[in-house]
Amino acid sequence: MISLRLPYALEQELTTIAKLESSTKTQIVREAIVQFITNLKEQKTQTPYSLGNDLFGVYDGDENLSSDYKNRLDEILTEKHSH
Repeated sequence: MISLRLPYALEQELTTIAKLESSTKTQIVREAIVQFITNLKEQKTQTPYSLGNDLFGVYDGDENLSSDYKNRLDEILTEKHSH
């Protein structure tokens, strides 16, 4: 069991939300704590790879860009200065 003191304004907001949601303040606080703990666990287990996983391998262009960069740079400079 836990007792919780909230600032007056926050308790009033919680009371209003509980009425709007046809719930109890206890249930809303319980759900908020569960969500907080779930989010915290997810943040702690994320790696740089998992954070950028949806970005990897999405480049749609020249696949040889890293090995042909000198040739590409020459082409771009030649094109730019030929005008």
